[in-house]
Amino acid sequence: MPYMISSVLTVAMFSQMVALLTNEFVQERNPTLSTLFSLGAIVIGLFSFIFTMYTNSFLIKRRKKEIGLYGILGLEKKHVGRILFLETIIVGFGSILIGLLIGLLFGRLFFLLLNYLLQLPEVMSYTTSWEGMGMTVILFTVIFFVAYLYNISQVTFSNPIKLLKGEKEGEKEPKSNWFLLILGIGSLGYGYWISVTISDPLAAMIQFFLAVILVIIGTFCLFTAGSIFVLKAMKKNKQLYYQPRAFISISGMLYRMKQNATGLANISVLSCMVIIALATTTTIYVGTEDTLAMRFPAENNVTVYSFGDEVKVEQVQESVEDIINVINENTEEVAVENQKQYIYANLFGKMKEDYFEVGVDFDGGLTMPDTLLLISLDDYNQFTQSDDTLADNQVYIHHSANYQNETIKLSTLEFDTLILEKNMDMFPIEESISGSYLIVVPSKEVMQAILSAYQAEATDYLNGDVYGSIQWDTSGTEEEKARYSELISEKISNGDFVARYESRSAGRDEWYMLNGGFLFLGIFLGLLFTIGTVLITYYKQISEGYDDRERFQIMQKVGLDKDMIRSTSRSQVVWMFMLPLIVATVHTAFAYPIIHKLLMLFGIFSHTILISCIAGVVLSFSVIYWLIYRLTARIYFSIVE
Repeated sequence: MPYMISSVLTVAMFSQMVALLTNEFVQERNPTLSTLFSLGAIVIGLFSFIFTMYTNSFLIKRRKKEIGLYGILGLEKKHVGRILFLETIIVGFGSILIGLLIGLLFGRLFFLLLNYLLQLPEVMSYTTSWEGMGMTVILFTVIFFVAYLYNISQVTFSNPIKLLKGEKEGEKEPKSNWFLLILGIGSLGYGYWISVTISDPLAAMIQFFLAVILVIIGTFCLFTAGSIFVLKAMKKNKQLYYQPRAFISISGMLYRMKQNATGLANISVLSCMVIIALATTTTIYVGTEDTLAMRFPAENNVTVYSFGDEVKVEQVQESVEDIINVINENTEEVAVENQKQYIYANLFGKMKEDYFEVGVDFDGGLTMPDTLLLISLDDYNQFTQSDDTLADNQVYIHHSANYQNETIKLSTLEFDTLILEKNMDMFPIEESISGSYLIVVPSKEVMQAILSAYQAEATDYLNGDVYGSIQWDTSGTEEEKARYSELISEKISNGDFVARYESRSAGRDEWYMLNGGFLFLGIFLGLLFTIGTVLITYYKQISEGYDDRERFQIMQKVGLDKDMIRSTSRSQVVWMFMLPLIVATVHTAFAYPIIHKLLMLFGIFSHTILISCIAGVVLSFSVIYWLIYRLTARIYFSIVE
């Protein structure tokens, strides 16, 4: 019965993960989100296979005496095989059917609960598809078939006498496996290296899957081989090993580590998934205001675009002036405050030493281009309230670009370079997802000359354009500001402009709706992975309890007092519990760089927010994990004693 319950819950967990792949929010919000959920479904599928095989091996070990008795009573192995086949059909069919129903029911109930608790602007709906259910049925049919083959192998290659003693058969001392140890270190190290060295957010999205797979492989290999290596090294330390408490703990863990390694690795991976799922989605939600401040520098924002075949600064300048007139003519209810405007050019290419080249092939969009941002000195001084000067052959380059050359060539024009140390709020240049070069040129005429020169050498089209930006705040009540926003939006939409108006208040509602959905999904996934952690921890404790019970009874008979036995077993249980949490935290720490790069695709750049959210989630999960330990440890000690 416990095996079937765990199988049902595993089916339910996977079916809910697959259901999220077809969720409208996941499909429409961001391509990155769909990719990450596909990765999550693959990882949960692997976990389902490993966990089901883990619980099945525990079950068949407990049933070896029963199966051996069948042979003593005259049943042939083929008859036992038929019994096991029928059992697998019944358990498999029942688990898949009930699991799908529970997954559907739990998913909808939990979505209703979260919608009620979070009060998001838009209700999130839980959807299922025949495709998702088909994937679930196929996966678990394969898993139960493999489990059946494993059970048959246990019967085929054992005689009835050996099966009768199988339940009491202990684990042989595992040998050091240098191949797995080296593979684990290599896989884990390479996975960490990908995360730490990744510099491109698009590359991070592509390589995230590889890094996750490598870390999972490394985790399983190191728990299997690395733990044996460490325990044998401790055993060789005679001064440590021959202390009573250490002797009991080390010898017990060493003989059963091969089985424990799978459970510990599973718990580590699931714990890491809980932390990352909750931390990233919480960061996206908490960082909404920072994203809004960067996306909407003022209460009201207008972006003006150039039009026609030729890129002209003058054309955009005229449109900016016309729109400013419209803004100032419609101020019956509110007053315009802090109005700023500037013209800038945006070119995409590649910086090659001291020359910026346009028209570069970017590997089908897999490589991020460098961005060249041009702004005139007049607009820069007006926006930053400065009075800096430049000679006609000089330009400022923002310090964040780390440009080292004394000159820079922009098409056919060459300029001396000066480093600009000031921060520029108009362009969050230090938080760009690509290599960016913010350049202040002497005048708009020079800006036009640079654009014209690039346009003349472009073989196909100029990969860039000229834009105008107008930003302003208003005084008045929220109702007056809302009416004003609607009025300006209508005037600009109906006017003879190529422009887009955006208000911060409207943007805030949209962003909170979208990012609230992320928080919703993060909590849902966190609970899903926590259930998986509880399941595998429960079975690990039961398995260890039955393995330890007879050993501890023997220890009592040879003279060890009960307090020492309980003390050593408690220290062993604590160690086995703490190790997965420590490993999950280390994984999360090394995953931080690639997580931050991925969050940049969602408009989140703050390191402070991400670090705070990760720390908060790790602390919260540690408390939950401790509660899991307290509950399952009671089960363990009740079995042992």
